[in-house]
Amino acid sequence: MNIQRWGLLVLLGWTQLAWGAPDKVDAFLRAEMARNHIPGAAVAVVRDGKVIKLASYGTANLEWKAPASPRTAFQIASGTKMFTAVLLMDLVGQGKLKLDDRICQYLADCPAAWKDITVLQLASHTSGMKPGPVNADVSSVAVAVDAAKKVPLAAAPGEKAAYGSDDFVLLTHILEKVGGAPYQQLLRDHIFTPLGMPNSGFDQATLTEEDIVLTSDVVPERSATYQWRTDHQQQYWFVYPHYTLAAGGLFSTVTDMSRFVAAMMSDKLLKPELRSAMWTPPVLKNGKPSSFAVGWTVGRYRGRPEVGHSGGPALSDTVYYPDDKLAVVVLTNQRKLVPTLAHGVANFYLSPPPFLNEPGIPDATPERTQSLKQLLPALIQGKAEARHFTGTAKDELADLNEWFRMKLGGMPPLSRWILLEDSTDHLSRTYRAVFGKDVTQRWKVRFDSAGLLSELDVADE
Repeated sequence: MNIQRWGLLVLLGWTQLAWGAPDKVDAFLRAEMARNHIPGAAVAVVRDGKVIKLASYGTANLEWKAPASPRTAFQIASGTKMFTAVLLMDLVGQGKLKLDDRICQYLADCPAAWKDITVLQLASHTSGMKPGPVNADVSSVAVAVDAAKKVPLAAAPGEKAAYGSDDFVLLTHILEKVGGAPYQQLLRDHIFTPLGMPNSGFDQATLTEEDIVLTSDVVPERSATYQWRTDHQQQYWFVYPHYTLAAGGLFSTVTDMSRFVAAMMSDKLLKPELRSAMWTPPVLKNGKPSSFAVGWTVGRYRGRPEVGHSGGPALSDTVYYPDDKLAVVVLTNQRKLVPTLAHGVANFYLSPPPFLNEPGIPDATPERTQSLKQLLPALIQGKAEARHFTGTAKDELADLNEWFRMKLGGMPPLSRWILLEDSTDHLSRTYRAVFGKDVTQRWKVRFDSAGLLSELDVADE
């Protein structure tokens, strides 16, 4: 290796661990791109504030055959919520508002039903507001807020988490009021400029003239977005109306995203207590923590806390492990995916989970386990047959097949199948599936009395 290249690697913050991983990461992502018809992708891995892996693959625009690069601006969709959350916490740190503030102190003519809703409940999707479709005819945040006032709550505040409601519309109004500027300017002033993220922003896409004309600002080096249809690619646009931008619509490059996640490992934007508050989910009325914190999803992976967000559902996938100070960002231009790529990359850098070798419990009905194991190859191929299912699972089999093909197709071979929980009638069961040496999933299944699958829920763990 020549001296110039070695100096460049040191400058980029490469470590010995990363030195052994790039070929595996590259091979994994290229294989997933081929398997899932992903034209272009980019990845960043950041440890302790330093970029240890930054790469791009494939094609950003199929029509012009433009290659993807670390400067390619990808649509990150709902990944935008992480930035909105950081903006909110920055304003909290400045003393301009509090998470436990009642939202009615920031809203004129606040409905009585909203009197107990807090800023935290808006940011964590626990306000009780009714989920609803996006309306491209709504002209502004103010109009959207007035419309929301007329819709009854779907649940009591703090009762449950409901994604996709008007929470972030009201949050936009509050941020603009206390921040003293439009939302997009607040992002630039509080996040993009301080972090040196010049290639992150919105395209101002708008449907005009009876929804037959789409206009958009020029986004330098923007990737097109695609969806695979049976045997060919289609270009795909999702237009985020102006009033929804705090919830989704940001374009960013993997280079800019690496700077953002690196900042989450230091006090550059937020002090430790603000980051901790941002990543702490509220406790619901049933005593259980929500799966959402302040604009970030929260959970556990490989035995450690995980925060992050995906978008599109997987045009962007960001995961961060605070205990390890490790973050992975994967951006793609194929919308028909599930958010598994960031986990696949993280597996090369995280130690095995501490529960990996737990033995499980005795299996009183091994024939049920055997039937599930025999079904696995068909699920991996997306070709499971209806004769194995009943109820809701049978009704949704087409979607299940597509989901399982994407979710499981890139996994290593199954090595162990461990029963963790079993109901007294042996119909509701929880398994741990171990793939390869140390990649695990938790399978929650329900059988009917004839042994058919009526419910099937699979999650990385």
